[in-house]
Amino acid sequence: MPSESRRVPVVLIAILALAGLLTACGSGGSTGSTAVPAPARGIGTRVEQTVPTAVLQAPLKDSTGAVRHLSDFAGKVVVISDSMTLCQETCPIDTATMLQAARQVDAHPAAAKDTVFITLTVDPKRDTPAQLAAYRKQYDRDSSLPNWMLLTGAPADVHAIWKYFGVFWKQVPQDEKVDNWRTGKPLTYDIQHSDELFFLDQHQRERYILDGMPSAPSGSSVPAKIMKFLSDEGRKNLRKRGDWTSGQAVNGVAWLLGQRI
Repeated sequence: MPSESRRVPVVLIAILALAGLLTACGSGGSTGSTAVPAPARGIGTRVEQTVPTAVLQAPLKDSTGAVRHLSDFAGKVVVISDSMTLCQETCPIDTATMLQAARQVDAHPAAAKDTVFITLTVDPKRDTPAQLAAYRKQYDRDSSLPNWMLLTGAPADVHAIWKYFGVFWKQVPQDEKVDNWRTGKPLTYDIQHSDELFFLDQHQRERYILDGMPSAPSGSSVPAKIMKFLSDEGRKNLRKRGDWTSGQAVNGVAWLLGQRI
């Protein structure tokens, strides 16, 4: 039994608890911040992993040819899509859905300045900066998406990054005659790969993954030239219900930023 000198009156405890509660409520109101719930269980996968320095500092190139590193975006929420510009089945839908999320984030300046969306190729041999620039122009003709970046790099560096993130990719023979939609040159191989959207927080920790093909946004979200390039399977995918939506991607960003979007 505790001694009398260490006892605290019940009334005092209640007063202190009430004061603490009021202080907590007051501090939240004064900052104007609103708690954002974490993504619901069963929607994506929540993780907690520090991304290795070698991955963050691997040299990459953007669509202008400038050298970039994932570490350049420390302090921002980073959303990374594994994609390729010569995919005929799912990547055009992945891009359209991610960009719908990017546009929603862009509509909130406070969130936009702290977020970057990255399309990192799984096909670095063919996805040169010039190819990426042409792909970007298809989806962003009026340059209205400053927080979207397309990246490529030396195959060894790109593959090392995707190996860390657990992305499956495999080069396979081209099974039908298809020409590059930009150059008109025939494609000699295809790449099978998994579909994910990875979220890094401001401290460059991997925190969230949306896995699988998304539900395509409504309307003409895939550019006409890319739509023409789609295979029959790709056109069918446009009508399918996918595994995640642009709204769920936005929720992931909002959760990591700690602000509603």
